[in-house]
Amino acid sequence: MSVSMPNSPNSNVGRHVFGVAALAFGVITLAWHDNHDGHQLRYVVYAAAAALIFGGAAIQFRRTAKVGAAILGAAYLVFVILCVPGIITAPQIYNSWGNFFEQFSLLSGAAIVYACWSSAWPPETLSRIGRMLLGVCAASFALEQAFYLNASASLVPKWIPPT
Repeated sequence: MSVSMPNSPNSNVGRHVFGVAALAFGVITLAWHDNHDGHQLRYVVYAAAAALIFGGAAIQFRRTAKVGAAILGAAYLVFVILCVPGIITAPQIYNSWGNFFEQFSLLSGAAIVYACWSSAWPPETLSRIGRMLLGVCAASFALEQAFYLNASASLVPKWIPPT
């Protein structure tokens, strides 16, 4: 099995797409957040948006990719931790688990980019761990769609066949 190294062109595409998505989400968060929330919550939203913007921008460049991945990883870790109380209070409701795995998939991506830019781990091991973590998240996404089939189906536009 061939695994690309962090400096190869094949591995840069995923890093760039991941970074642009984080940057875009940070900008969208700043532009469309709810201004009617509490005063302190507004600063949390600003801090999260800034972390996504700076991390997404930093991950685009070789010199700052590791720092950018660390910033994104820290932000996504906060989002993952914020999902845990919902799981604890209602473990039988799968939506809380689904929310956790949505955020965990982003944390996994940031952790993989960070690890690829540090020389502590062999690329084959990182590739295997990354595939397993994202595979668990994908399985969770499938379960959530199965458990909430009517809600998922209502999101599909009527013009997509079969109507």
